Amino acid sequence: MVIDFHTHCFADAIAKTAVPILEEACDVKTVHSGTVRSLKAHMDSCGVDISVVLPVATKPSQVCAINEWAKATADESLVFFGALHPGSEDFYDIAAQLKKDGFKGIKLHPDYQHFFADEARLMPLYEALRDLGLILALHSGIDIGYPSPVHCTPLMIKNIMDTVPGLTIVAAHMGAHGLWRDAEELLLGLPVYLDTSYSYYLLKNEGMTRMIRKHGSERVLFGTDSPWTSADDEIAAITSLDLPPGDIDNILYKNALSLLR
Repeated sequence: MVIDFHTHCFADAIAKTAVPILEEACDVKTVHSGTVRSLKAHMDSCGVDISVVLPVATKPSQVCAINEWAKATADESLVFFGALHPGSEDFYDIAAQLKKDGFKGIKLHPDYQHFFADEARLMPLYEALRDLGLILALHSGIDIGYPSPVHCTPLMIKNIMDTVPGLTIVAAHMGAHGLWRDAEELLLGLPVYLDTSYSYYLLKNEGMTRMIRKHGSERVLFGTDSPWTSADDEIAAITSLDLPPGDIDNILYKNALSLLR
């Protein structure tokens, strides 16, 4: 079994315009068109059983429409997280409704949503997520399509954990894309989940294996950042790591099953 904990897709009309813009900004070609149908086709061709879809609202006005679309689109193979924007004054009501509607968590992207991850104004939002039992999936590290400064560093994640203990955080890109030395020093061994998305291409076998051994395979989740990388390639990368079969199974699906319940 394979569960991809970090994917993206869009309504057809949005994918048609958004994906080319993102391709140009990131200078990376997608492996599928970014629609729901193309994501499912990619999953089928690569042997992915379930994908967790992480939508991002770049404006507060987008939140309700995205969440309604996500609720209507979710099925047995697509688990959608909800969208939430730090600028939404009614963030608690939105989060509570997401919980009521069966969503498992929300995705925040500090670069696209223009905030620093450990700002004091965000702490009540994080407390609400913790108290509601919602997972926070957080873009971490450098975004290749977005200029500096970095809006979510390993130190910022640690500050969140210290201020809001008990919040379940999934720090994307092995804790911080491009800032893995800091992630190793500040996050490994702490109660935070890391996803493997868009990391192997730079960390390679040695770096990924070292980080997973230090952190513990029970807190690492397989992710592709689809449509930005191929699930075939990412599955092959994880299964090639110098880790016991039980650790590989933890990463590919067991941890996700436990976290998603």
